Amino acid sequence: MGRPGESERKAKLKAWREGERQKARALYPLTELRLGEFFSALEVLRSGHGCFHDLRHSLRVIQAMGLTESETNSLLNWCNEHGGYCDCEIAANTFMHWHETRAGA
Repeated sequence: MGRPGESERKAKLKAWREGERQKARALYPLTELRLGEFFSALEVLRSGHGCFHDLRHSLRVIQAMGLTESETNSLLNWCNEHGGYCDCEIAANTFMHWHETRAGA
């Protein structure tokens, strides 16, 4: 059996983590569904053609999704904030941030 209060500490930690995920989700530049579409399409291009260490695949996906200039800027800034400065970094770093913070994660 655990120490007295251990279950209470675990519950507080779980609540804190969920609060942090909620804060992160509030800063998403697009809905979770649209971000999922973006990351899926980016991965198809990146895995098929590699990374050129620029944003050519991301910009192609953004254009195909029909994002506005404002949405595009918000998305790319958000990617930069989470370590995504080129297609492979977005596919790794930014995707991991999204994956870890999305609802039900």
